[in-house]
Amino acid sequence: MGKYLSGIRVIVRQLLMDEFKVGVDQDWPDDALDIYIGDALAEISGRSPYMAVEVLTTIEGSKVLDVSGIENLREVKDLEYPVGSDPRDYRNFTEIDDETIEIVTTRTPAAGGSGTLTGTVTFATGSAAIAGSGTDFDGELEAGYLIKKSTGTRWYLIKSITDDTNLILAEPVRSDDNGADEDGDTEYCYEAVKLYCAKSHTLTESASTLKPQHEDLLVMGTAGKAAVAKARELINTVPLGGARTPADMQAWGLNQLAFFEAGLRKLEKTQVSRERPQD
Repeated sequence: MGKYLSGIRVIVRQLLMDEFKVGVDQDWPDDALDIYIGDALAEISGRSPYMAVEVLTTIEGSKVLDVSGIENLREVKDLEYPVGSDPRDYRNFTEIDDETIEIVTTRTPAAGGSGTLTGTVTFATGSAAIAGSGTDFDGELEAGYLIKKSTGTRWYLIKSITDDTNLILAEPVRSDDNGADEDGDTEYCYEAVKLYCAKSHTLTESASTLKPQHEDLLVMGTAGKAAVAKARELINTVPLGGARTPADMQAWGLNQLAFFEAGLRKLEKTQVSRERPQD
């Protein structure tokens, strides 16, 4: 498991030698560090965003999609429509405004729909087999529909339906979705569009989308930004701990930021060109 916000603060303080001591105020309160963490996180998101798949249902006769409800969206990289083809059908799209895109296709979308399934659905990590209890898979679903655990973030394409209580997905279940859903809570949808999205990273006290290499860079960038800001604040005051303390802190911080910038450049990925039908 990666580090959450409080864990990042701890490591940054260790680098800044600003660890808690009884009776001694810390140089950087949490809210100050969080500003620098936010700045560095935004830079990391710009170079190496969090990639996620969002599923939207279509509107009958309309090629327009509302993307305003997608949290932390920076850019839609790819669009798949219809969903479930092999190989995938990637489509061109037009950005109408910051909240709306339009699929470039001669197909006429049908009315997409969504709902929740009857009964209890169980997802098992590493398995494409889904088991239900009190479910009506035959009656409520079809191959090509998508289902999602109520507490999950990934939609899974249904490959085939065995009977009312068993079905097969087109891919194995991920570890975050393991376990039984609550009765009547599992979501499904049909006639959908998949959007492959670049998002800003999330970092809170209970959630993080950062990979280990992102965390290392975040710590480095935050410490550098905090040190440089503090040095500039102290540069015109009477220095404590030696005449060159503010200058030394600034030099150290700038050095950290140089490493941070070098790391950001390494994060950038080469863009892959998709083959898209022009129908």
